[in-house]
Amino acid sequence: MKKCLLIFFLILLSFDSVNSYLMPPLFRKFNVEIVNQLKFHKKMKVHCKSKSHDFPITYLNIGESFQFKFTILSKTKYWCNLWQGPNYKHYVVFDAFRPDKDFIDGTCTGMHPNVCRWTAKEEGVYVRNKKFEGEYFMYSWDAPTNIGEITPVSSFAVESKFDS
Repeated sequence: MKKCLLIFFLILLSFDSVNSYLMPPLFRKFNVEIVNQLKFHKKMKVHCKSKSHDFPITYLNIGESFQFKFTILSKTKYWCNLWQGPNYKHYVVFDAFRPDKDFIDGTCTGMHPNVCRWTAKEEGVYVRNKKFEGEYFMYSWDAPTNIGEITPVSSFAVESKFDS
């Protein structure tokens, strides 16, 4: 019985290494970090969520960050809403994480160091990307994104037009 379990385990390891280029690294830990680098002492309101997890709204001062960690599953998807203070009327919504190799390796920094770092600046939102050896501009404030648009109900509440 122990030999069968050992063989099964070895087969799983070889399957993962053979297909690791094509498949996302399932069941591995990953991090998303949101950083406020806005100017003029602007606070930033952050609300990140997935279909199964809703983080509380967080307010970040300049230089502060919000980070969350999770295990990658086949349907793990997080999106974040960011609003610029002081009146929080300028916002952006974007996919902060998708469980596919193109997103992990192409948009983020890959599995090493296993973090997708998003930085909010006056022009919009940037992502740290190893392919471009630095930050890459991704989203403008108040511009529609490809995941659906979020309309703030008030400065303290959020309503989403989609649920995925």
